[in-house]
Amino acid sequence: MERMPIGIRVLYMILFAVALWILMWVLAVTVIAQLLLTVLAGAPNPELLKFAKGISSYFLQVVEFLTFLTDRPPFPFAPWPDRNPIQ
Repeated sequence: MERMPIGIRVLYMILFAVALWILMWVLAVTVIAQLLLTVLAGAPNPELLKFAKGISSYFLQVVEFLTFLTDRPPFPFAPWPDRNPIQ
């Protein structure tokens, strides 16, 4: 796969830097919600665990793109990251 032009990459990087900032707020809300649900129910919420797994996978993809570890732009320019479900 050939590298994308640097001008296009810079535009993608700006877009994904903003997405990462928003994602950090979503992550913060997820952490607080999971903490509260765990305290109230005595165990982590399984649906929130699946959501957090997807968010963490996407977070990793964005960071890898922003740090030039990969040239492949993350979602929505690629499929949503699919990791094995939590046991």
